[in-house]
Amino acid sequence: MNKSNIVTADFIVIFISLYCFFRPTILMEFEYDYSSEGVVIARTFCLLFALYRFVKLIYFLENKKEDRK
Repeated sequence: MNKSNIVTADFIVIFISLYCFFRPTILMEFEYDYSSEGVVIARTFCLLFALYRFVKLIYFLENKKEDRK
């Protein structure tokens, strides 16, 4: 797989998870009264996943720089 394809795919995944984090209505199906705790947990997971993918992307880019030297 090409390096630019991997970077593009990672940015798309990060964007989707951050979009779900900032738009919590996507995470609620029918807006139940008791679904607020689940939405908080889901938003936390979205944020953690986006941060994980961002760190993984930075690590991937740094390793590719070292391979060229």
